[in-house]
Amino acid sequence: MRVLTSRFGEIEIEAERIITFPAGIPGFEGLQRFVLLPEKDMEEFCWLQSVDEPEMAFLLTDPFAFFRDYSLELGEADVCALELEKKEEALVLTIVTIPGSDVRLVTANLLAPVVINTRLGLARQVVQVNSPFTTKHRLFCRDDGEKEEVLC
Repeated sequence: MRVLTSRFGEIEIEAERIITFPAGIPGFEGLQRFVLLPEKDMEEFCWLQSVDEPEMAFLLTDPFAFFRDYSLELGEADVCALELEKKEEALVLTIVTIPGSDVRLVTANLLAPVVINTRLGLARQVVQVNSPFTTKHRLFCRDDGEKEEVLC
């Protein structure tokens, strides 16, 4: 299947690589079909590219690679909606925001990760309740080597 994108041009993907968000993504409910595309030379990141809207792509990363204390509790409704049979089927990624051109200010949304059932290609953005995490945690360290988190 050929997919037109604004960032990557026209790409060829196999239909089985399509990830479906049955309820869409909050704020983008009309978009349900996406594909994961690796970010060149930055293996910690990938793009969640819409199959149907060329302009729409979200930068994602593995939160566990940046935050050792990160945890996620999926409620029964999320497990059922994703049709997860084993926790190993769940791929957890977070949406990354790059404010302006200063990569030192890059943040990850740890409050609402994207969870993908790798067996079925079903996904949803899961908003956690009673979580210590926020929508804006800095990914990179300050000059003194300490992580700097922005709590919003």
